[in-house]
Amino acid sequence: MGGSLQQSGLLAFPLQRPAPEALVKGRERIYFEHFWNNFAADKRRSIAEKYRKAYAAAYSRPGRMRAGWAYFVSFQQAAKDFAEFAKTKLTMPVLAIGGEESLGAVLADQMKLVASDLAVAVLKDTGHWLLEERPDETTEALQNFL
Repeated sequence: MGGSLQQSGLLAFPLQRPAPEALVKGRERIYFEHFWNNFAADKRRSIAEKYRKAYAAAYSRPGRMRAGWAYFVSFQQAAKDFAEFAKTKLTMPVLAIGGEESLGAVLADQMKLVASDLAVAVLKDTGHWLLEERPDETTEALQNFL
């Protein structure tokens, strides 16, 4: 059931304007619940409650949502930069790891374009939150790669 940024509508959301911040203010937990629940293969294995509380508290502080969104606003420039970087393939070992219910296969396909020594781990029945949803499998994939 995973999702992408495009599916979430996040890329269409004008993140660096006052309105989005005002809409989310006081509702940070509700906002993040969408990502924590809908980007997981099973929301019961997503972000633990104690971390949900910590994230909501941290992002409810002034300017924190805007700062967090700045990362996503930078995606358009990052795409241009990566296109330039991709002209020279990476020669060192690279691990593409992702969830089957998220972008795991897409990430693997993307990395094939830029890495000549690629290992792929797509974790079954896993969404976006690899370590939270499948800690043992994630650790095993990382250890096998190393």
